[in-house]
Amino acid sequence: MNDAADAEDAESVLDDVVGPFYDAEGVVRYLALCEGELAERIATNGVIWAALANGTPVFPAWQFDDDERVRSGLLRVWQTLRRGADPWTAALWMCVPAPDLGGLTAAGYLAEDASDVRLEYVTMLADLDSERWLQ
Repeated sequence: MNDAADAEDAESVLDDVVGPFYDAEGVVRYLALCEGELAERIATNGVIWAALANGTPVFPAWQFDDDERVRSGLLRVWQTLRRGADPWTAALWMCVPAPDLGGLTAAGYLAEDASDVRLEYVTMLADLDSERWLQ
């Protein structure tokens, strides 16, 4: 087997499911961050991100709203998932259609209606999975 080809195939699948992505420079510009603020947000799970095989962080575009902010509901779900999962697992969880959400993704379900009721429901689902992953 060709490990390089396997890694490229995996990144392609992740890009198809979780992407498109901003790079760090694009996020800093988009969110008008000062130097060091992005690194702080990454460290505190204040932005949704994952690292490519070479270590370069990428940031899914679906997390940002029209006002150039990270959607707070998605961030809450992300932080819940990150208690028990690595960044790619958490990002995939948010982007894979879920039967409990009527076949929508968590990101799509909350984009459709970001009400407190929906956010509480998705956060509860994320919490259940995160707790299970920690066992």
